Amino acid sequence: MKRRSFLQLSGMSLASSMLAGCRKGNEKLIPFLVPPEDGAIPGIANYYASTCRQCPAGCGVLVRVHEGRAQKVEGNPHHPVNQGKLCARGQAMLQELYHPDRIKQPLKRTGIRGSGQFIPISWDEALKQLAGALAPYQQKEQEGLLLFSAPLRGSLARLTGDFLQHFPKAQHLAWEPLSPEWLQQGLFGNPGIPDYDLGNTQYLLSFGADFLESHLSPVRYGHGFGHMRQERQTVRGRYSYIGPRLSLTAASADRWLPARPGTEWALAFGIIRRLLQEKSFDASALQAAGLSVTNVTELVANFNVQRVAEIADISPTEIRATINEAVSISPALALVGEMTAWQSNGSAAVAAVELLNLMLGNINRPGGLYFTPATDAHISSNYAELTGLIERMQQKKVQLALIYGCNPVFSIPSDSNFSAALANIPQIISFASFLDETSLQADLILPDHSNLESWGDIVPPAGTRQQVIGLIQPVVKPLHNTRAFPDVLLALAKGMGGNLAMQLPHESYLQWLEEDLIKRIPDLFIGDRRQQMDHLLQQGGWFGPELEPISPKALKRPERVVSPEFSGAQEQYPLQLQVYASVNFYDGRSSHLPWLQQLPDPMTTVVWGNWLEINPQTARKLGVNQGDLVEVSSPAGKLTLPAVLYPGLRPEVVACPIGQGHQGLGRYADRRGENPLKLIKETEASKQRLTWGGTRVQVRRLAASSGLVTAGHAEGSYHRDLLGL
Repeated sequence: MKRRSFLQLSGMSLASSMLAGCRKGNEKLIPFLVPPEDGAIPGIANYYASTCRQCPAGCGVLVRVHEGRAQKVEGNPHHPVNQGKLCARGQAMLQELYHPDRIKQPLKRTGIRGSGQFIPISWDEALKQLAGALAPYQQKEQEGLLLFSAPLRGSLARLTGDFLQHFPKAQHLAWEPLSPEWLQQGLFGNPGIPDYDLGNTQYLLSFGADFLESHLSPVRYGHGFGHMRQERQTVRGRYSYIGPRLSLTAASADRWLPARPGTEWALAFGIIRRLLQEKSFDASALQAAGLSVTNVTELVANFNVQRVAEIADISPTEIRATINEAVSISPALALVGEMTAWQSNGSAAVAAVELLNLMLGNINRPGGLYFTPATDAHISSNYAELTGLIERMQQKKVQLALIYGCNPVFSIPSDSNFSAALANIPQIISFASFLDETSLQADLILPDHSNLESWGDIVPPAGTRQQVIGLIQPVVKPLHNTRAFPDVLLALAKGMGGNLAMQLPHESYLQWLEEDLIKRIPDLFIGDRRQQMDHLLQQGGWFGPELEPISPKALKRPERVVSPEFSGAQEQYPLQLQVYASVNFYDGRSSHLPWLQQLPDPMTTVVWGNWLEINPQTARKLGVNQGDLVEVSSPAGKLTLPAVLYPGLRPEVVACPIGQGHQGLGRYADRRGENPLKLIKETEASKQRLTWGGTRVQVRRLAASSGLVTAGHAEGSYHRDLLGL
């Protein structure tokens, strides 16, 4: 938004507040800024408890609503996950509600796919077209129906499952770009995600887990990290980070060990070896997991300090000091994250770190990690299932695709050929709120409500041992002619009739949600159900007792970890590319919000764009200076990006955040920067798991000016406007 536009909008806001009593003449002029006729009391703010959906963590929020307008979002202090804290992405959800580029009514494509040529149609026509498209797939032998969604949990997972039961051959793939599926591919066989007790540990080791930025539940872990470091009067916890890039999480550590990409696991084996030598490991935990001391000893026998230092290319002095701390300080806790898991050897590397936790004796103990049983419905898919679907799409076995809650054209690496495979589907129906890369390929768009206009619930996948069902409630009336995805499913059930209508007779998703909550927590709804539901809405959900931890079970013996493989010949592509989740945009789903575009990156201070980080030593060899425009090429493709000289990076590594480079998603994200996932080259390991850290690239300088804008620039955020960009 330009400065002049901002001042104009501010003036309209002031005028609307002054003329609130004369609505008839002004509602057409400023329909979203005047108070609605719903009994709001002028001058008095209301606060609504709800749940954030800007990432999967499920933090609780309080929304300030004044005269029918949502004005501020903050953390809910009573919510067990975030305890009143909230990240910038959560606070920026307000801009999604009032975004000028939201899809305001159902759209039907008129031009070629990707052209953005749509015409508005009525909901009656849209539902009639969708019902007609779905009808043939109710037959037992009819294949070709696909629902492609974000992972679903709680009531929406149950409703979607019940709906799809009436389409016998339908396939449902639930895709999450930053899914922690690799935690289920390691040593332990628990389907859930463990809860890491950062607040009570004495020594923390992070193997590529950026828990202060994007890893699992960053607000929850940030709160625990602060307690570990500052809130205990007699003890300040120690913390070491192992990984090739100095992230915000790494910069908060006492010691940063810049290991080669894909070699972080070697330090875990070095610590295990010392634990065995000093006989200070938890033998009972090892035995309970079905592992023998002999097997573990053979696995780590050669990993002395010197060998670990050679593998990871880290100073032996630093390795020795870290091992000494990990063995002598108790409790100690190891986290493993995306930077380690996104390698060809990621599965074995994750298992190595999990074995370290087992040996340290911190399973289901304070300051360690807790395994809890799954308590709710959960629909998600792994990367192997995704690659299998792409093959079916390439073979033209998918005829109708419904896409909800995700943007796979943007978030799946280009080398997977998903976009080309999507073009083989004759009919695509999207439930998007914005014209993103995927909805631009749709034939029909049925726009969803924003988070602040919706009903729903979220069961946090990580971040607490307590039973939590976070509720989502509308804090304002819908601004546009949109409908919530679950309400569309119920309307389809009613319109299509038969057994589908009999099983799903509900008039609204709110009715379904209330009945589902009664089934899940029946003891709570004894007596006045309306009163109990109001109480849940007031506090933001149901916060039950802590779950009893369960013992982990080892699915397989720990295995030898091989060196990582990289796509591209080293002679032609001498640098290793590291992509990482953006602290501002997560996986790119929040790039359309200008508050987040304006927020400086905490490590580079870049705003309104993305960049390529290059070690100054490497930059000198390439003749690259700060802000130069460079070309980055890999076996999969090439991009042009501004260079940021970043000393917190190994010389052979370059890095780029995920999130920018959209071809759509509204005016604030469209054609801003580049998408580094276009550089990712698949390997054989990519067929089974994400290997986003396994690509080599080459970099060459193109020009001295790139339009790079940082928070320190004299012209600040107006630099792009002044340049006419």
